[in-house]
Amino acid sequence: MKIAEFERVAGVSRDTLRYYEKIGLLSRPERSTNGYRRYGKAHIQELAFIERGKAIGFTLAEIKRGYEQYEKLGKLCPEFRQQLNDKRAMLSLRASEDQNAIRQIDKMLK
Repeated sequence: MKIAEFERVAGVSRDTLRYYEKIGLLSRPERSTNGYRRYGKAHIQELAFIERGKAIGFTLAEIKRGYEQYEKLGKLCPEFRQQLNDKRAMLSLRASEDQNAIRQIDKMLK
């Protein structure tokens, strides 16, 4: 698919796609004979990994390293798994603190 279709499917702007490609976060797409980028299922999978990583707070550099290791090993590397566990623990703590704050607000509103 061409970049216009890919940006619609992915929900990401073409500038973002080109930036991800430039920094090596998204693999370079093949080019058609007229020079247009041709994206495929692998790019959709890469972008899904990127978006999940961003959603949980990883930097683009962390996502890139994690995905490179995933591609090399065929699974998440121990370092990235630990980073995921650390993020999970931090988010769980934050959720607990937020629930406590909500309880305090409810008490104040009564």
